[in-house]
Amino acid sequence: MLKPRKRLVKTKIKEDKLVTYTAKAQTFYDQNKRTLLYGAIGIIVVIAIVIGINITRSSAQEKAAFESLLARDALSRGNTDEALTHVNIILEDYPGTRSAAIAMMIKARIHEQNAELNEAAEVFKKLISDYGEYDYLAFGAYYSLGSIYNSWGEYNEAARFYSTGASKYPKNFNAAYSLLEAALCYKKAGKYEQANRTLRRILTDYSKSRATGKARTELEEIEFMQ
Repeated sequence: MLKPRKRLVKTKIKEDKLVTYTAKAQTFYDQNKRTLLYGAIGIIVVIAIVIGINITRSSAQEKAAFESLLARDALSRGNTDEALTHVNIILEDYPGTRSAAIAMMIKARIHEQNAELNEAAEVFKKLISDYGEYDYLAFGAYYSLGSIYNSWGEYNEAARFYSTGASKYPKNFNAAYSLLEAALCYKKAGKYEQANRTLRRILTDYSKSRATGKARTELEEIEFMQ
């Protein structure tokens, strides 16, 4: 007479599967432990490099900020040579930092003070090119370029810089005044249609700005002239 088969309960089946899986895992580890070890070491090295880079960046930003502080202090005392020394250290040793953008603005302002407008214009253009993400500084560069070209009598180019700055950074508190300056430059260049459109833009987009009073006056005058 045949003996009845023993029924495997679910718990036993699970235990068997666990034992099988554990055995397979152990075998896989034994066969590949060197590869796994190198992989783990590789991951640790990558993590260490990332942490090291972050620490280096943080340290660089702190050093650049300190140099920026020294530059501004020297500038406030009227010592432009000392200010430029710190500015150049930042630009050479810590490019890409926010302090480098500030240093570039300081350098351009010093050129302006020394009536070196060509040099100032070049620095302002580089600031826009390299650090356009810093809204306040980039807008200031556009506005300053507009002022420089306006002083040279290149009214179309001046209007372009004023208008572009306002268009790229419309939330800047001086955006309406930048548009007003653009309109005045168009007026000087005899481009009354562009001046008209720019002045109406001020009245539409910046109706609460103090620039609207001057804009209305200029608009009436331009419409009378056309």
